[in-house]
Amino acid sequence: MPVFPKSSKQLKRKIHPLPPAQHSNGAIGFQSHTHPGQSVQHKSLWTTGLGTSATQQDTLPMEQLMGTTANGNGQQAEVRPINLLEQQDVPRAEPASAPEPNLTPSLQKLNCSSDAIQCTLVNIPQSQALLKQVKLPLGLICRPFKDSREPPLLIPDVPPQCPSCQTYINPFVTFTDQRHWKCNSCFSLNEVPGNFLFDTMTGSPSNPYNRPELQHAAVEFLVPMEYQAGQLRPVTYLFVFDVSDCALETGYLGIVCKILLQNIDRLPGDSQTRIGFITFSSTVNVFQLHNSLFRPRMMVMADTDDIFVPNENEMLVNLQQSRQLIISLLEELPGMFRDTQKKACAFGPALQLAQKVLTCCGGRVSAFLTQLPNTGCGSLQLREDPGDCTLGAKHLGSAMNFYKVLALEFCGQQTGVDLFLLSQQYTDLASIACLSRYTCGSMYYYPAFHHIHSSALVEKLHQEFQSYLTRSFGHEGMLRIRCTQGLIVDTFYGNSFLQSMQMLTVPCVYPQAEFAFQMLIDGAIAESSHVIFQCSLLYTSCQGERRVRIYTYCLPVVSSPADVYAGANVGIIVGFLSKMAVDRSVRQSLSSSRDELIKMLTDVLVAYRTSAGSPQHATLPIPNTLLQLPLYVLALLKQPAFHTGLTMTLDERIFRMSQLMEQPLSFVLQMVYPDLYRIDDYLNGETVDNQGSVETDTRPVKRPALIPLSAEGLTLAGAFLMDCGNALYLWVGRHCNTNFLIDVLGVTSYTSLPATVTLLPILESPASKQTHALLESLRKERIYYAPCFIIKDDSTSRSIFIQHLINDRTESAMSYYEFLLHLKEQV
Repeated sequence: MPVFPKSSKQLKRKIHPLPPAQHSNGAIGFQSHTHPGQSVQHKSLWTTGLGTSATQQDTLPMEQLMGTTANGNGQQAEVRPINLLEQQDVPRAEPASAPEPNLTPSLQKLNCSSDAIQCTLVNIPQSQALLKQVKLPLGLICRPFKDSREPPLLIPDVPPQCPSCQTYINPFVTFTDQRHWKCNSCFSLNEVPGNFLFDTMTGSPSNPYNRPELQHAAVEFLVPMEYQAGQLRPVTYLFVFDVSDCALETGYLGIVCKILLQNIDRLPGDSQTRIGFITFSSTVNVFQLHNSLFRPRMMVMADTDDIFVPNENEMLVNLQQSRQLIISLLEELPGMFRDTQKKACAFGPALQLAQKVLTCCGGRVSAFLTQLPNTGCGSLQLREDPGDCTLGAKHLGSAMNFYKVLALEFCGQQTGVDLFLLSQQYTDLASIACLSRYTCGSMYYYPAFHHIHSSALVEKLHQEFQSYLTRSFGHEGMLRIRCTQGLIVDTFYGNSFLQSMQMLTVPCVYPQAEFAFQMLIDGAIAESSHVIFQCSLLYTSCQGERRVRIYTYCLPVVSSPADVYAGANVGIIVGFLSKMAVDRSVRQSLSSSRDELIKMLTDVLVAYRTSAGSPQHATLPIPNTLLQLPLYVLALLKQPAFHTGLTMTLDERIFRMSQLMEQPLSFVLQMVYPDLYRIDDYLNGETVDNQGSVETDTRPVKRPALIPLSAEGLTLAGAFLMDCGNALYLWVGRHCNTNFLIDVLGVTSYTSLPATVTLLPILESPASKQTHALLESLRKERIYYAPCFIIKDDSTSRSIFIQHLINDRTESAMSYYEFLLHLKEQV
């Protein structure tokens, strides 16, 4: 049985200063006073204040609101101890609906949707001492650009802000009299604007409570021209292609250029959208595409140590005006370097050139790389040591500061960087990943890519790159988090840069983007019956509109551990634990992060046993709201990102960690604990999940019934589909039904099924169409396309499927029941 030594150090991420962005709108509340080289301190930059109660005339009287936490019996009654060792079945790891905050129905109705903001604890402890007592993390996850079921309401005016802390007026503020409202962040008294008291059209008195700002916790408004600092920047795309000999062997360039040609008119933007292209091998090449030219013209930069920077207007051209030249370039580009034999890779100089070209305009860089950078600035050396299993900071951390410094320069000028890595060898993702991490970008990884020999990866690249090109996004963004005084942002996790303790620079923000903030209680909030969190995103839409999107989330303050446990959201907690484990792994080691996961779980169990008064040593009590937590922690320990017993490349492990850190919570939970279905019975209509269906573009698709992640649920006479988030596996038993083999797999017998099948065939049978409809519904709204791999029971790839059976014991990891016994010893 593995040994899990203890560790008591806290998980934190270092905060680095960043120069203020060039495009700011201070009058709207996004002005930053952070200067280059200035350290960010908690108290000196924290400007939000203490929270208070809210009221609403007619619908929300003050006495009703003040009693929001008193009516907690219904929720508290649901918290009951469960002895983990007496559980007959492994708890089904499908996160239940998030617990509802202990608020009155009227107040809860005003809250913003959980699609936008979620918290690990929907009942906030009244003090840091109580938070430490329950041993649960207090964290917030924000999705400010998500396509919500309840989109923000577009309002015509700029909502009032508190002059002291810049919090926008919201449905949860208090009106002390007809002329003044009290900020629920800092208690400041502010005058009610005249347009709240009088109808500007008729001049007659109006009820301020009818204002949309006080009726909706999710609003959006256009920034007036007088508040905008300078001229708006157009959407700018810059593509950086690797054209070295290794790149040409993969054949990726022809695929990418073809997809770009097919979607050139679908790129988000307007009539001012600009585009440019850079290629690199041993030299760096740029292309002039001005509409005055007859054909594309290439400029070769042979000196990579002192790169020449062409005029911005020569490299970046209007997409509509130079459309024909762009099409000609994309048609010629795959064959332009066909005879090259250059092994060098000047990735660093190419990115330096991109950064200098975009200095004044910002934009989005799409960079493609197929080998380890080895020429000019940013050159890297092979660090992977297959014999070293310690995997500490020297392997998982960056080898040099070049890419981090370059990423901060990109971020400071509002440029996002997205990476497409198609290497067949070690590329040092640990160093290169800084580019996307600090610029709010994404990283796509295709190990051992080849346009002929890796059909699944070709399909994955096609689907992901097409979705990447056409998905909506905002640019030139600033994200502020304001909350009731007494709460403070301690740590940030995600792909962005924390410019100050309450402001993020987000050069590009996508609907799937999530930002996680770990909070501390740095003061007494017991005087307030509730607290608020306000997330405001300033961004430019692809249509050239400067907008501010505001979400306000209200949660009650509680004084007892039982109320805190009642509001524990196990899904959000697991998401935070995965991010904390990644951060600790990179800073220290894999073993240290594994130790901390075990320690956190045992601390929770001990804390609950103490607070619940359960001294019996034969039991392992846990509140029912956290019943799935031990199973998820075991699943994290078995995750490839943290599993020390798995053989995998260092780049693959870094990419898995990157996914856990940056991807939406639903995707992370799918990776941590996959879903398992019996697919052959589902097609026969025998097992359908009664909990609901998954919507597709045409019709709802019923989900199969979930079965436990254990070999006990498998049978050689069936076929089973496993959804791991980033991949789908179809396991076929050797005695599988012949009709399934014919109708879905296109073979007449099990023996005629190839040992390796990386693409599920598309057949005309109803069963095949139903299977593909199910797969498409499972893939919906994911950043990463999940290819479907078919695995035979007697194939060598069977171990890939087996290692995801979390409930079972493996050679290097415990089963769920063994894990509980280990926890009992620790407790």
